[in-house]
Amino acid sequence: MEIIRVREKIYQRFHRPAVALGNFDGVHLGHQEILRQTVAAARQRRHDAIVYTFDPHPRVVLNKAPEIPRITTFRERADIMEYLGINVLVLAEFTREFARQTPEEFVANILVEELGVADIFIGENYRFGRERSGTAETLKQMAPEMGFRVHVVPSVIIGDERVSSSRIREHLLNGEICQANRLLGREFTIEGKVVHGHHRGKLLGFPTANIRPEAKLQPPEGVYAAYCRVGTETHPAVMNIGRNPTFKDRRISFEVHILDFSADLYGETLKVYVVDRLRPEMTFSGPDELKDQIRKDIERCRGLLTVFPRIP
Repeated sequence: MEIIRVREKIYQRFHRPAVALGNFDGVHLGHQEILRQTVAAARQRRHDAIVYTFDPHPRVVLNKAPEIPRITTFRERADIMEYLGINVLVLAEFTREFARQTPEEFVANILVEELGVADIFIGENYRFGRERSGTAETLKQMAPEMGFRVHVVPSVIIGDERVSSSRIREHLLNGEICQANRLLGREFTIEGKVVHGHHRGKLLGFPTANIRPEAKLQPPEGVYAAYCRVGTETHPAVMNIGRNPTFKDRRISFEVHILDFSADLYGETLKVYVVDRLRPEMTFSGPDELKDQIRKDIERCRGLLTVFPRIP
């Protein structure tokens, strides 16, 4: 997949592509449906499937929200989009000047003139242009004259929940991993390079890989059942997020114990697929009590990890 970072203008030429518009943080089940329809339309006409999105998030630039905790890093979003068949990801810099464009200017100048769009795919709540005044109806009114088609993809409902990034953030921040994964359509992931820690796990008989993850939303402190990808292999694992109160640490660490595995992983990048939260972080009287609890966590983890994670 080609990634194009845009500061002012897209100079590359496309031939009547299908374009998906949105932020796509999380690339959840609702986003996936938009992307699948975009790819299907592009393949049918043998044209490119393009995602057009912004960075940073418009709400942050316009001071209507603080920094929004990301469900996915940029690389994670890009990998999932490529897996779903997107050919080109356009990442446009969002500025106050850009925000002053009317919906009509955005459509005419960027979607039509720069991208040459043939099919536009959006979610039913998509808004764009100055003061977020552009809607699906705006696009439909412009479509005949501008020569493109508009496809509004309904929200996905799972059980009694509408799939949305905000709802997924709530679940993750509350430690409701299963509920978040159900709406994501995959496992929430944490990825990072293995760094040196306190080496306590090895002394306790449960060696851990201490990872330094990229900046994104962090689930609450506690112990989690997970899978861990090491190179091309995926293994069951237990992950602890927290400050190790038994040892009175101050800094939050991400420690992964990979079950039935032994290797030097320092410097390696691990990808952890979080399956469920086993318990909150606890303070123990000493190492022996902690070891007993770790054994219980591992046994419970083995019972939960029965299906390998959904990719990528």
